[in-house]
Amino acid sequence: MLNWLTNPFQAARIYFASKKPATRIDHRAQGQDAALILIHGFSGNTGATWSGLVDLLLREPKIATWDIFGLGFPTSLRVDVPGIWAADPDLTILSQGLRTSLSLPPLNRYSALAIAAHSMGGLVIQRALLDDELIASRIVHLLLLGTPSNGLAKARLLGRWKRQIRDMATNSPFILSLRKNWSDKYPTQTPFSLRVIAGDRDEFVPSTSSLSPFPSRTQAVVPGNHLEIAKPTSADHETFQFFVESLSGGRSVRPVVDGARLALELRHFQTAVNTLLPRAAELDDNALVSLALALEGTGRGPEALAVLEDRYRGGTSSTEALGVLGGRLKRRWLVERIQADFARARELYAQGLEQAENCGDHDQAYYHAINIAFLDLMAIPPASGITAEVRSMAERANGHCETATLTNWRLATAGEAQLMLENLETATILYSAAIEKTLSPRQIESMYSQAVQVAERVFGQEGVNRIERVFDLLRS
Repeated sequence: MLNWLTNPFQAARIYFASKKPATRIDHRAQGQDAALILIHGFSGNTGATWSGLVDLLLREPKIATWDIFGLGFPTSLRVDVPGIWAADPDLTILSQGLRTSLSLPPLNRYSALAIAAHSMGGLVIQRALLDDELIASRIVHLLLLGTPSNGLAKARLLGRWKRQIRDMATNSPFILSLRKNWSDKYPTQTPFSLRVIAGDRDEFVPSTSSLSPFPSRTQAVVPGNHLEIAKPTSADHETFQFFVESLSGGRSVRPVVDGARLALELRHFQTAVNTLLPRAAELDDNALVSLALALEGTGRGPEALAVLEDRYRGGTSSTEALGVLGGRLKRRWLVERIQADFARARELYAQGLEQAENCGDHDQAYYHAINIAFLDLMAIPPASGITAEVRSMAERANGHCETATLTNWRLATAGEAQLMLENLETATILYSAAIEKTLSPRQIESMYSQAVQVAERVFGQEGVNRIERVFDLLRS
C-alpha cells in the first residue's frame, strides 16, 4: 500500500490518475439501452487492438441494438521510473480508473453492459467487478481474450521494470488476491454470461492461465496468436462469432473442430485425434495443424507430417510441413516450457534446414536456421551471453538471407540474425526496411513478437526500447 507520508507527491499523482476517465472511442453511440465496451491489454491501443473486429460488429444487423465503445488506459513497454518519469499505473489503479469511466456519462446511462477485454485488460475488469457491486450488477456478458488470469511465470523476470508486468506475475499479490476473491464471489457460476478465449498460437499466455481458472463450459480456443485473436478479418472467424452469439442471445453447441482445438490446448491429445482424424478430408488449414499436433502428442510424428504434406493448402512440400509443425511446437514450448516440445521443434527445424540446403532453397533455409537460433537463444539462461551455437546458426541464417529473394521476411530474418550477432544498429535498419515492404499489420506484429524477445534477451531494456521505437507507430 502506498505511504502518503513518505511519498505524498507520488501518492497524489497515482490517486488522481485513478480518477481520470480512460481514453474513450465512441464507435456507435445512439443512446441504446445496452453497450459493448472493448478494453485493450498491456502495451495495447484503444483503437488498434480491436481493428477489424469493430468494423465487422458495426455491419452486423443482429447486434444493431448495441452501442459500442472502446476504453483505454496508460500502458507501454517503456521502463517505469516512479517519481522521475511518468510511470504506468499498476493494475489496481487501472481498475479504479475503469470503474470511474463506467460510472460517468455516457457509460453510466446503460442498464446492460457487455465487456470484452484483451490480455491484461481482462485482469483489470475482473478486479473492477470484484470491487464494485453496482457495476458488476450491470454486466450481462464478459468475454476475456488471451487474459493471463492465473498470471505469467515469465513476468517475474521483468517485473522490476514494470509495475503492470509485476502484477501479472504468477503468485504475485495481485493475482493471488484476484483468484481468491473471484472464487469466493463466484464459487460455481457467474450471474453474467462468461467466455474465456485462448488463441491456438498464443506465444505469451498459456492455457493454464487463460482457460484453467474457469469452468470448462466457458472455455474456447480460436485460431490466431495473442494479438490476432482480437482482430478477426472476416465474419467466419470464431472470435467474431462468439461476439455475435453473446450479444444476440444465441446459444450454439460447441462445434466439433472447436472442441478438438480446446482438447489439444489442454493437452488431451488422443481426444483431439479421435475427433479430427475421421474428418481429415474436410478440415481447413488451422484444423489440419491441430490434427498434426495431436498426432505428434500421441507419438505419431510421421503421420502428422504426412497429413500436412498431403492436405495443407492443397498439398505442401515436406520442408514447409516441417516448418509449420515446428512453429506450432515452438509456440507451445515458449508458453509451457516442456522440454519434449523444444526437442521436437528443434529436430523438425533441423530436418527442414538440411532439406532446404540440399536443394538450394535459400528462403526455406533461412527460415529454419533462424528458428533454430531462436530456440537455442531462448533456452539459455538470461544474461548468460550469446553461445557459439546461437552465433553460428545466426550467421548461417544471415548467409542464406544474402542470396534469397528480397522480401520483407528476408529483411526481418536478417534483422533478427543481426540482433543475435549483437549488431543492434544494423538490426534496427533491417527491421525498418522490412516494415516498409510490409502491408499486413499481422505480419508486422509477427515480426515484432520475435524481435522484441530476441532484443530483450541479447541487449536487455536497451534492446527492447530500440525495437519498440522501430515498431511503435505500427504495433497495436
